[in-house]
Amino acid sequence: MGELDAPDRDAREDGPSPRRVPLQTVTRLSLYRKILVELHHEGVEHVFSHRLAELAGVHPAQLRRDLSLFGSFGSVSRGYDVFSLSRTIGRLLGTDRVQVVALVGLGNLGRTLLTYRGFEERGFHFGVVFDRDPEKVGRVYAGRRCHPVEEMERVLPEYGARIAVLACGPVGLETVVERLARCGVRAILNFVPRHVAPPPGVHIEDVDISGKLEMLSFLAREDR
Repeated sequence: MGELDAPDRDAREDGPSPRRVPLQTVTRLSLYRKILVELHHEGVEHVFSHRLAELAGVHPAQLRRDLSLFGSFGSVSRGYDVFSLSRTIGRLLGTDRVQVVALVGLGNLGRTLLTYRGFEERGFHFGVVFDRDPEKVGRVYAGRRCHPVEEMERVLPEYGARIAVLACGPVGLETVVERLARCGVRAILNFVPRHVAPPPGVHIEDVDISGKLEMLSFLAREDR
């Protein structure tokens, strides 16, 4: 995995923020925030690093190293403030404010993603939708009007989306990615079972559900 630029704005409590952050660290930060939000909902106000690391399935030293990239957090006597640390990590990830996401593809998966409310709770809003199917174009799905892919350059800049989700067919996928990049999209979550080389300045994260099932199939084998 590569690295990402740290947020430009001040999202730390103390100390300088580095310009480059390993993607593995970003992944763990997201997990830490998810656990902290759950702890906050349970009424937990403080948590020690060893307990948070245990819940995240990492070594306490790893957790402390991840957080130390952005400053100093917590205290020896009380540990981390659950709500405060959750908000700080949210600022680091850029999810302290709602981000508009573009969705390409309104098949079964696309409609499921569009109606899932959990994304809104994590700071992501599907604001604009595209599809090639003329029977879907112009119709409203979960409060969003479906636009034709052909009008992407005209429509997408109005929403300022820097993140897109691909839930479309594999035909012409490279062209769709290039067009998204030209419209200002800088990060893409790809559910299409086809790898696409990212244009310069764009990060693509592939989601291979079948591959995960194959891994689980192997782990579930009785003869292992």
